[in-house]
Amino acid sequence: MTATGDFLNQVVPTLVRLARRPGALLLTAAGVGVGLFAALGLVAGLTGAGWTAWVPLGLAVVLAVPVLVLAVRRERLQARTQDLHLHRTVDQAGAGVVVVTSEPTDRLREEVDTLNAAVAEGAMRTARFLPRVEAAQRAALLAAGGPVRAPYLADDLRVTVVALLGTLAAVPLATIGWIATAAVLLSR
Repeated sequence: MTATGDFLNQVVPTLVRLARRPGALLLTAAGVGVGLFAALGLVAGLTGAGWTAWVPLGLAVVLAVPVLVLAVRRERLQARTQDLHLHRTVDQAGAGVVVVTSEPTDRLREEVDTLNAAVAEGAMRTARFLPRVEAAQRAALLAAGGPVRAPYLADDLRVTVVALLGTLAAVPLATIGWIATAAVLLSR
């Protein structure tokens, strides 16, 4: 494994652990808002006349999709980074002889080749949808040593980014939606 891959396997679990509480708060806020909007939308649909009474429930379902996708992606990321260690441990069995199996220049050359390949991979933007995110993910996957050594890069990050943006938008939109639906229900 290269130093870059080792670095990614140390930094990513730390970032995931740091983002655990804010992510949970975001998903809770979005879930409560969308759930309340859906409940009021269901009441509005059952008590209203015509198909327009079901519009709030339909909008709540649309807002629930990115929230659910982000929740699933977050749990998958938590599970995949749980085994990765935060700190390297060094076993000090004894004061024996240290044997170097390769020349330092060979390891340096391997590291430089890996970084050059990652830069070349990051420069190719072949995707039509969020091409920079996809290229950065491919480059990081190559630098980290593949999906076996970096299981946290297995999911498509473009879907996660869109789900995050949708969840961020769902909080105020669901709040406005349930307030408006409650106002309509109270005015009947």
